Amino acid sequence: MKLPDVIADPELDASVTEEGTSAEFTTTFANPDEAVFETGTDDDVDIEVVKNDEGEQSVVLTNSKGDLVGGIAIEEAHTADGNQVSPELSIEGSRVIQTFKDKQNNVDEPVTVKAYASTVWYKRGWVTKKSGKKYIVNVDPTKLGRKQIAWNTHKTHVKHAKKVLGAANTKKYWNYNIEQQFVCHVVGAWFPSGVYNMESWQPSLAWGKIANPVDRCNRSKK
Repeated sequence: MKLPDVIADPELDASVTEEGTSAEFTTTFANPDEAVFETGTDDDVDIEVVKNDEGEQSVVLTNSKGDLVGGIAIEEAHTADGNQVSPELSIEGSRVIQTFKDKQNNVDEPVTVKAYASTVWYKRGWVTKKSGKKYIVNVDPTKLGRKQIAWNTHKTHVKHAKKVLGAANTKKYWNYNIEQQFVCHVVGAWFPSGVYNMESWQPSLAWGKIANPVDRCNRSKK
């Protein structure tokens, strides 16, 4: 998905953000029954509606190898009088269909949608070397990367983070311990607004044992 290839009818009010990897856009659908985003993807791209732990829907695009191609999330939707409405998403081919509901009823008046899309979940990844053999693996999530976090997306997150870090860093520094801390950030959503830091000197524990307000994915605070 090349930005800004997420197109809508009518024309989008869009701006490219996050070093050219993302786009934020606003559009008004005069007829909510025609609220469609066309992704413009290749034939080998799988488009899926996923839910996070809060039940919020968004769209994830992956290729035949399971690599992240991009994603789309609805930030908010409202009618002309400012009444917030809830979007329900479905997929038809390469099209994202939106159905808007006010409580249990479908909305039949114009709806303005604010959304964002990105080709990456992580803008950059790097390794910080500490004293001795200690090191920190860092990945910097995009707005979409922070949004699309849940157990059902964690495998794609792991694969994408390794790609952003690069083959050399992944081979040398990525291991079970680092991955469990990373999955804790993704699934447990600790520090969702900042860089994810995975520390080599932490005890090697499954992510579920460190996803709590005390450990916050890194057990030792020294």
